Order: sequence, then structure tokens, then C-alpha cells
Amino acid sequence: MLGLVIAPLAIASLFGYIVLKTEPTWFKNFNNKYRIKEDLQLVGVLGSFFHHYVIQSLITKQFSLWYEFELNATNPNVMNTIAIKYPKSIKGKNFKIDGENSFIVENITYKDFYESILRMSYILKNEFGIEKGDVVSLYFMNKPLFLIIWFSLWNLGAIPAFLNYNLTSNPLIHCIKVVKSKIVLIDDECLNNFNKTKQQIENELPNVLLKIINEENMLEKVNNKINEQFREINSIRDLNVKYWDPAVLVFTSGTTGLPKSAVNSWRKIYMATHLFPKAMHFSSISNIYTAMPLYHGTASILGVLPALIVKGTISIGHKFSLSSYWTQIKICKCNTIQYVGEVCRYLVDSSITLNENECYGKIQLAYGNGLRPDIWMKLKERFGIKAIGEFYSSSEAPFATTCYEYNGIGIGAIRNNGYLADKILSLQYKLVKMDPNDETIIYRNPNTGLCEVPGINEKGEMIMRILNPKNIKATFPGYVNDDIATYSKIIRDVFKKGDAWVRSDDLMRIDELGCIYFVDRMGDTYRWKSENVSTTEVENQILEFNKEIKNCVIVGAKVDNHEGRAGYALIQTQNDNKDIENNLNKLNEILKELYETSIKHLPHFARPVFITFQNISFSDSHKISKKIFRDPILPCGKNGLLKVYYLDGSKKTYSPLDDNIYARITNGDIRL
Repeated sequence: MLGLVIAPLAIASLFGYIVLKTEPTWFKNFNNKYRIKEDLQLVGVLGSFFHHYVIQSLITKQFSLWYEFELNATNPNVMNTIAIKYPKSIKGKNFKIDGENSFIVENITYKDFYESILRMSYILKNEFGIEKGDVVSLYFMNKPLFLIIWFSLWNLGAIPAFLNYNLTSNPLIHCIKVVKSKIVLIDDECLNNFNKTKQQIENELPNVLLKIINEENMLEKVNNKINEQFREINSIRDLNVKYWDPAVLVFTSGTTGLPKSAVNSWRKIYMATHLFPKAMHFSSISNIYTAMPLYHGTASILGVLPALIVKGTISIGHKFSLSSYWTQIKICKCNTIQYVGEVCRYLVDSSITLNENECYGKIQLAYGNGLRPDIWMKLKERFGIKAIGEFYSSSEAPFATTCYEYNGIGIGAIRNNGYLADKILSLQYKLVKMDPNDETIIYRNPNTGLCEVPGINEKGEMIMRILNPKNIKATFPGYVNDDIATYSKIIRDVFKKGDAWVRSDDLMRIDELGCIYFVDRMGDTYRWKSENVSTTEVENQILEFNKEIKNCVIVGAKVDNHEGRAGYALIQTQNDNKDIENNLNKLNEILKELYETSIKHLPHFARPVFITFQNISFSDSHKISKKIFRDPILPCGKNGLLKVYYLDGSKKTYSPLDDNIYARITNGDIRL
């Protein structure tokens, strides 16, 4: 039976290899439409899945990624390869003065990394008392020691929980408490911030051990080859472990304001380290630079792990720095960069920085999530980047989509697989049609009671299949110790009776080629003039056609005596609104340009009715949290002092809004 499957695949692979090498004209035309080339390159993934689901899941029961890392680290052909590069700032040096000489690159081979892990494992077990099954929280900045501790915990069979080192007070206590952490390991570099909450933690969680890690002293111990090593016995490490058990715990923001701990299971980790690298074309020569915080899954699960499993190199920036970004990439000799959120906009909008020109054309791939369509090609062109790898996932999602764009097909998409891959992957996730009268509700056919797939370019919510509806947590472990939040994302009886899917709360659309595009968070739409308005689409239009605007947030504002919500834009200019504070002519010029953009490029129902100027802050992952801007108060904010402007058709601009004008709007004298 297995031969019946392998033989056709082998023939297809051989045929594909010949075609890929020769690329005749007919194939180029055919591939532009169906992207078979991408499908053929994914054939090798089938072998990995066979190993995972048959050998690993049914025979060895060794789900931990520790074993694959260990094989690489002890392989004579790999052990002397550089696993980690770390551009470390030299004390006493100033980048503005010393440039690249202000850094020293620490190179750690697979062999040295592995041996340091074994020595750290000895310390964690014998000095800190960490055992299999313990949850250990890490309050750490980006550095090799973070990775050494992480993999040591895997060796011991313990569970690492990655804490945001910016957290203090109740959110930090909540994160430690919700995962039932036994011990918190604190980077001495984060001590000042941690100490703000230390006494509160000791009072509320007296049984949690707090251990401050002095980096210099600890590295001396783990790098000293005469110190003892420890490797846990396999049978102890694997005891009672299921593939849906947590490999890593990371935190995602919750609607209550308190973070939720998302379970990243061994199954999900396996996907991230086998399917994702294939989709992104990683190999042993990949040297990936990331300055994203390692406590986020983007950098840790989709950065560190794929690099190490393909026997490549991960280069870790201590934290994101626009001025030294390209310098760090140059001295680490990276060929791949990882982005998230607005980082790409920072790079594109900046003036030329040191070593930028030296890196031009040397980056084969920039990958991450949240790259805006208007920045996509600018990023490639300015820095000579060969391909963009955009993905869509979340901390808790059981699956991810990928877009590898190198030829113009799929610009701005979150998925652009080939025709065959689309058909296979659509078994894992689909778009589901929304109620035409309320885009927050999934549509069900009144005759069948089942859901439907939206049409081409029709918006729908992304949902992901639960493989076994009777065992939800095998596919979707959800959130730690929060079954209410976990099961609230499950929808049943979707396309057939008895099935179950995970809701993403994100609206997407699919085009004629099968490419999927992100449209909006479901909470980021509002209804005006009997139409649903996508805040993201409006923001993209404003940013594309108004070059003096740096950031823009669109929300819906409740207007007395009006149905729905009117568009309300928060605008930040390129120099953070300083140019308009005392310059009435400049202010009027920008208001006029925004009016013209709204009229020319947006349908009447999507035009921002109100505008105010406000500097917009970003989260530590370079994303805008729209929650803090929702439900604005008209006419002049909560304190009555906010300057707001309204869409004034009579003057063909945005004019100042005051109590009198707002009263005329609410009673119908001025029509919106």
C-alpha cells in the first residue's frame, strides 16, 4: 500500500525536477496560473509527516523537539556549524561614534550550544530543583542565555513560559499565576523593571521561587568545560507526554486586558519546524536575523526553531534598533530577516542608515506577518530583497497560512500556494460566509442550518478544522487553565453535522488565483449608511495617498440620532503632528488633502466623517492596539478639549467641530 503512494510521488518528483530545471515556456505560463512549481517543492514534506504521525506518534512516542535538535548538535557534519550569532554591544562604545566597531559578534556552534545546555541543565536541576513537568517562567531579554535556558528546560522535560519583560504589576502576576509557575528566572538586565512588582509577587504568590540570573556569572559556569553536565533519561522526559501537551507557553493579550497563556503544543511546534521552513525555502545556509522579542512566538517558534532544525543559523538582535539594523545584519552575514508589525515601515521610511548599501541585494528573504500592501514592494525595491514570506497565525492558532512571493503573485497576501496545495490545505482551514447584515455573525443557510463558503473576493472569517471533534484539545489546546476562553472560539456543525472548527475572528477574502488576503479584525469593522466598513481598508487608502501621514487609526464613532457608527480617523503626521500645532496653513493643507483622498478613493459610506490628530503608540511587538481608541466621544472628546474636524461638503475640506455644529448634525440640519 505504501508503495502505491510513494511510486507516483517519486515519478511526479522526477518529472517536476526535470521541468523545474528546464522551465519551458508552456510551463512558465501554466505555473503563473496554477503555481505547480511551489507544489512540487512541498512534496518532501510528505516524508516528514509520515515520520511524525506514524513513527513518532505511534511508535517512539518521542514528541519533544529536543531529540531532533540533539541529533543535529551531535552530528559530526553539523556540530561545528554556527548555530547562534549574537551582535553584542561593547561596553564603553557608542554606535553613533564607533559604528560597527561598537559590536562584537559572539559565534556559538551547535556543539558548544549543546554542551552549554547540558551544563545549564545540571544547574537548573541540582541548584534550582527543576524537575520534569515543572512550569518555569522566563523574564528575559534577547540573548543566547535565553536559548540555553529554554533548551535546558526541554532536556529536563520542564515547560518554559515566556514572559514579556515589559510587564509589571497585576498583568505580570496574572501571567505567573495562570500557568502555575514553580519558578521565575529573571534576567539581571530586567531587574529594575521586575523589582517594581517583586514585593507584590512575594505577597500574593509566596510559593513561587524567584531566581535572579546574573548573566556574566552564569555564562562563565555554562561555558566552563570542566563543570558537570546532565542529560535527562529519555523515559523520564517522555513519560505521559501527549502530542497536544504544551511545548512552550507564550502569552497573548486578552479582551479583559489581562494576557492569556496560549498552549503551543508539540504538534504545533512540529508543524512550525517542518512545514514552515519548506514553505519559506529555508535551508542549512539560511542565516536568519531577528530583533523581535523572543517571548513572542514569531521570533522563538518561527525564528529560532526552524533555523536550528534545518541546521542553519539564528542571529539574535538584542532589541530592535533602526540606526544599527543593517550594521548588525552585515556583521552577522545574514541572508534572511524576520519582521513583525510596523518594522518594515520604519525601515522603508527611514533615511539611509550605516551599512544599508553594503547589505543591498544580499537578503534572499524577508519574512514575518503584518506587512502592509503599500510597503511590500517598497521594501523589496529599496533593499534588493529577493522574496517576501508573509504568514498568518496567532499564538493560539493550530495552523498557519504562508505566502512566498518572489514574482509579483500574491503581493499583500497571507497565502499564495499552488493549485494542488490549496486543495490539500483547504482541508485544514477555510473561509466561511458572514451574515450580510452583520459581519460579526457567521451565516447559516436557513434550509440546511449549515454554513457556506464565500464567493470570490467576498469577505469571510478564517476558520481552522478540529481534526477530532470529540477531542478538541488534541488539535486546539487553547489557553492554559481557561476552558471558557478556549471553547468560546469553537464553532460546530459548520459544513456538515458533527464537525468542529476554530474561529480566528479575522475577516479574509480569496481572489481568482486562490490567494488569500487579510481584510480586518472582526472587532475592527463598523456599520455606516447600511454598509460594513473595513477599518484596515480605509487606513490603507489614507496612508497610500497622503505621504505626510505616518500613522492612521480608523474607528467607528456613535453619533446621536444616527444609525450605526461614523468613521473617525486618528491621524499622526510624519513629524508627530508638530508641523500642524502652530501652523494653521499647514493644518488646513493636510485637512484639504485628507478630504480629497476621502472623496476620490473611498466610497461615500467609508469616508472618515470625523478627524482628530493624535500621536499613536505601538505595542512592544510594533503593533497598534485599536482597543484604546474605540468608542470616541463626540464632539470634543471625554474632556471636551479635543480638537475634532468633520467632513464639510460645503467647504470641501474638514472643518472644526464644536458643540453648535454637532447639535446641527444630530438634529439633521447638517447631513453626514
